[in-house]
Amino acid sequence: MNEAEQRVTRRAALVSVLAMVAVGCTAPAAPSPTPAPPKATEVARPTATVQPQATTAPAANVAGKPEKTSLKIGLPVNSTIYLPIYLAADRTFQEEGLNVEVLSFDGGAGAAQALASGSVDLNANSLSGLLNLINAGQSVKGFYAGLNQADFEWLARPEIKSWVDLKGKRVAVTGYGGLTDFLTRHALRQHGLEPERDVQIIQAGAFANILSALKAGQADGAILPAPFKWQAEAEGFTRLGTEATEVAEVWPRAILAARERFLDENPNTVRALLRAHVKAIRLAKTDREAAIQALIKVLKYERQDSERAYEEVVASLDERGRLPTNSMPVVWQITVAAGEVTEPWPESRFLDRRFIDSFDEWAPR
Repeated sequence: MNEAEQRVTRRAALVSVLAMVAVGCTAPAAPSPTPAPPKATEVARPTATVQPQATTAPAANVAGKPEKTSLKIGLPVNSTIYLPIYLAADRTFQEEGLNVEVLSFDGGAGAAQALASGSVDLNANSLSGLLNLINAGQSVKGFYAGLNQADFEWLARPEIKSWVDLKGKRVAVTGYGGLTDFLTRHALRQHGLEPERDVQIIQAGAFANILSALKAGQADGAILPAPFKWQAEAEGFTRLGTEATEVAEVWPRAILAARERFLDENPNTVRALLRAHVKAIRLAKTDREAAIQALIKVLKYERQDSERAYEEVVASLDERGRLPTNSMPVVWQITVAAGEVTEPWPESRFLDRRFIDSFDEWAPR
């Protein structure tokens, strides 16, 4: 499937998803959304059933109680980058008077559908996922970034020693039109290889499946995150490069987003949620053990992998919610090349800065 066909396929998929949303939105309200977003998995279940406690008072510098105290947050997948959300679910959401249920989906499409339909109040999806929702006519905006990380690596079979050795070979990504696809195409072009002409891009699904395909010889190269990249390296596969060296030092991996009406009607709720988020980032940086235990609990990593994942992610978390300015030119370059947009967007088109710009007014002391 060439790039043009892939673009048509993913746009058709988005239209299908939003069509389902439109149908779902006509259904009567019920405790559980109908139809349910595909394959959502609850994260940190105890937080969903424990009511807010007043053991720790909210920061004194913010006036007004949260307009809404029970919230649902959608994540496209479970990943190291969501460490602050996992910690907040365990500790800091309750400190801010919030009862938050965290739901993980099988990918960005499910998380996007959930936000568009109102099944979740907000999500933490990729920039690409946010742009696609806006392009599809959904009134959503990002309102906080700072979940920045560049942790992918490209691995190849032991007989492949460099990028040029991939010519005529196959490289596995999770799926066409996703971030791993976009990044891989960019990296190949950086080394003079044209995707589809010089290197076949194949989609293999979950990262565990990608690693299996690499081991079985069904793929000659692959893009992998932790802990799969470490497993591949330990088994003798060649590390061709990293996202940090081939693409950008940091990448806006996820942006907190909500419907614009929700942001307008619940500003105190958003501030409380962000205070909890900032507290969780600070906790991750000062209490290494608590952060490692959160990764073990949610991601089911072995302790050694959790420790390595923690070291990779913690330094790149920005409590002020900023996009990585120096990386944005290449982000837009890749997004345009992928056909997601025709030109870079002005920030105001996808990001509501009211909470970022007022950080010093609501942030915990």
